Amino acid sequence: MEKDGLNIGIVTSPLGKAGEVPLSNLIRILCSLSNDIYVVTGKNFSRVDMSNEKLHIIGVEHKEGTNAFTKIINHIYEQIEISRKLAGDARNVDFYVFFIGGESALLPMLTAKLLGKKVALTLVGNPLKVAEVTKDTLDKTLKPLRKIKFMLNLMLSNKIIVYSHNIIKERRLEKYRSKLSIAHEHFLDLNLFNIRKKIEERKNLVGYIGRLSEEKGILNLVGAIPFVLKKRVKTRFLICGEGSLASKIREIVKINGLEQNVQFSGWVPHSAVPRYLNELKLFVLPSFTEGLPNILLEAMACGTPVLATPVGTMSEVIRDRETGFLLESNDPKHIADRIIELLSKPELLEKVSINAHRYVRENFSFQKTLESWSKIFSEIYQS
Repeated sequence: MEKDGLNIGIVTSPLGKAGEVPLSNLIRILCSLSNDIYVVTGKNFSRVDMSNEKLHIIGVEHKEGTNAFTKIINHIYEQIEISRKLAGDARNVDFYVFFIGGESALLPMLTAKLLGKKVALTLVGNPLKVAEVTKDTLDKTLKPLRKIKFMLNLMLSNKIIVYSHNIIKERRLEKYRSKLSIAHEHFLDLNLFNIRKKIEERKNLVGYIGRLSEEKGILNLVGAIPFVLKKRVKTRFLICGEGSLASKIREIVKINGLEQNVQFSGWVPHSAVPRYLNELKLFVLPSFTEGLPNILLEAMACGTPVLATPVGTMSEVIRDRETGFLLESNDPKHIADRIIELLSKPELLEKVSINAHRYVRENFSFQKTLESWSKIFSEIYQS
């Protein structure tokens, strides 16, 4: 990168627990490329190193609405507050990265551009697809507005960063090809995420770790359990996480008499995730939409074979039957058939376990990720 002493800003929506790992990763990467980092977002963090002298957290109050009207009002207020912070506390920033939630932050984007700043828009998920899957009435009502804001932010951005070529196709971004770059904020602590128990030493435990929400396909996995147990009665399932579907999933398990075969752990601290992953014979991620979920890479690093839908970047990271397994759909019966098939092929699981572990170690180190972002900044300042 040619420009020294650069101050970088990150703009992101207030994040839940699932967003803290990506944000902390991005902060660490950009700290290596900048003088100071200004993060404009919510106020609560547990994984961000607040002792870093380069880091300046600019908190924005986030309020949850109780109905459609208050949700809209709170969203507008939040966008105004973020814009005010950009014009005030973060005015020393040279370059902004709009991160999680950034694609709908039109007012902050306009503010940054009016201040003469260069902006990169990172597309880490697909909110429009999430709204479609969850059937949120408010999101459905606001979908046309979301599309307009997304289109305008694409036009205003100096650089559009996506995780993979597949996301370019999924989100129909080909006409912005001159602005597009492939990069991600993912890297793993490979001392923490590694193989502690060989795949042949693990019991027939099938698991899911993540947010319990519709777009993750968790209901489809739960729907597959009775089909699996008809053929493999001793199979056990582990569901880790919290979310809007938690009580519904527990009720489904109870109604179908699956309590003896299904274990719930609640939310798992990130430091404990490797221990859970090293107990699984198979990790299932039947999502309707994804960017590049951290848990996918963490499972692979732990030598845990992953069975996932080919959405987002997962179809590029997972080479079917080599570094993981791809579902043709997330229909419960199909999920069940694949689980039954794979649990009966220990040699194939062992091969994929070894390949997946090697693939993550070779491709998701901190240095590899840092090189991608350094290239992006160089391109921006050469243009």
